[in-house]
Amino acid sequence: MLRTFKIVNDSLEMSAEHAILTYDEDLDQYAVHIPESVDCNDLPAILSLLAKQGIREIDDKWARRFVKERVVPPDRQNIGMIMRQLHMKKYSEFPILEYTSGRCCMDDFYLQEI
Repeated sequence: MLRTFKIVNDSLEMSAEHAILTYDEDLDQYAVHIPESVDCNDLPAILSLLAKQGIREIDDKWARRFVKERVVPPDRQNIGMIMRQLHMKKYSEFPILEYTSGRCCMDDFYLQEI
């Protein structure tokens, strides 16, 4: 099943165009699409750097890196408690990303499923 999310910034107007994160649950693969109309400076850090290099179709390797920056890492001290709260038997980024809407303390970006 393919899940699709807008990468939204709280500080930008809601009518602004957004980058899109997709996650294929069957293949466990991420991808990001950044429309040409999206300003590189209106993106999270790693996506901004890629867009500035002209890369706007981001494959699993870099999209997964973006996701990993936004979720609790597997070696976090209280990861067992977090996994129990989310009913996870093994660590996976996606349930955590979904639960937190991709919010992190580094910026004002979050994910909104479409």
